[in-house]
Amino acid sequence: VGLPLRRRPPCPPSPVATTSTTVRRRPRPTTMPRQAGVDEESEMKVVNETAKMEAQELPPVDKPKALSETIVCGVPVKMLVLVLLTVQNAGAVLLMRYTRSIPGETEFVTQTAVMMQEFLKGMACVFILLNTEGTLSSAWAQPVEALKTAVPALLYLGQNNLQYVAVGLLDAATYTVAYQTKTIWSGIFSIFLLGRTLLPHKWVGLIMLSGGIAAVQVAGIQTSAAKDAKELEGMEGEGMTAEQAQRAWGFAVILFAAALSSMAGVYFEKILKGVKVSLWTRNLQLAAYSVITSFVPLLVSGEWYVIQEKGFFHGYTNMTWVCIIMNAGGGLLVGTVIKYADAVTKDVAIGASIVFSSIASTQLFGFEISTLFVIGVSVVVYSVFLYGGRTYCFGLLAPPPAGPSK
Repeated sequence: VGLPLRRRPPCPPSPVATTSTTVRRRPRPTTMPRQAGVDEESEMKVVNETAKMEAQELPPVDKPKALSETIVCGVPVKMLVLVLLTVQNAGAVLLMRYTRSIPGETEFVTQTAVMMQEFLKGMACVFILLNTEGTLSSAWAQPVEALKTAVPALLYLGQNNLQYVAVGLLDAATYTVAYQTKTIWSGIFSIFLLGRTLLPHKWVGLIMLSGGIAAVQVAGIQTSAAKDAKELEGMEGEGMTAEQAQRAWGFAVILFAAALSSMAGVYFEKILKGVKVSLWTRNLQLAAYSVITSFVPLLVSGEWYVIQEKGFFHGYTNMTWVCIIMNAGGGLLVGTVIKYADAVTKDVAIGASIVFSSIASTQLFGFEISTLFVIGVSVVVYSVFLYGGRTYCFGLLAPPPAGPSK
């Protein structure tokens, strides 16, 4: 007819053909292609080496230091705590001995000194709480818990007063060693009040501690007996001399003071558990109760009338104030040791204070060190470390090694 011919459009490709011809697979994202003979362990080695190389390129991250590793003026704070604790333990005993034995220093009423050291301790706790918490409301936020603090406060009050009595009857070295019987009392009271079980090395440490203290006491009695023999040479006399009786009475007083201190410490540990109350809050409560209840011994002993007549600070000297501040600082150092140091630091400070006070007593008070005294001190220092688990009697009492249970 003469019309133009139209071309037929091509047929669309079938779906099967499209998928089979246009779909392309992506290559597997591997660090290296799997080859024959290369197993999974080889691939893991390559991945680990790559991770190590990447880690070396990263800048080192500074880990936060522990409180015990803090540096103050170029000196580790743990070392500062050790020095302060040693000086406090030895200095407090030497100062109390000085104020109760040197003429002109014994005129003050000891109960007022105890009140002042608790007052200073309380003011220090107030300052710390205001700087850390910004308020003092935690001291009376829980009335029942605050009332529980009255028990150790009364015990510490008795201990502080008995210390002044004992230090006037004993030399500083014997006083320092005998006061370590609080470790024995602490072990006994922890069994009954805290339900603890003492390991064998602790029992051996307590027995050795008792023997060392007994040796020190015998050495003191022998020294005093030798002095009395020289003074009474050619005179007939029997029985215990006045100095020996004084030492025996002083030893009994310090044993009782150590028992009160240990009972207060164990009970204080018991009430600290389970209740979120800071150590400084408890110390503030202790100081408040101690100041309030310390008026009772003043009224009972009759020293209240002496204070009314001569004044509260009668007989105070510069050394009296130094002694009060030193004793008040001892209670504050407890919190510092807990925060910045450890039990090893405390044990080392105890041993160092015993040695330091013994040497200082020979120069200040004419104390004579005998062989038996040195042996007793050595046993006491070693038993303190043995009780604390820092040594195990040459490995004989070492605990079994912790290993995988079969």
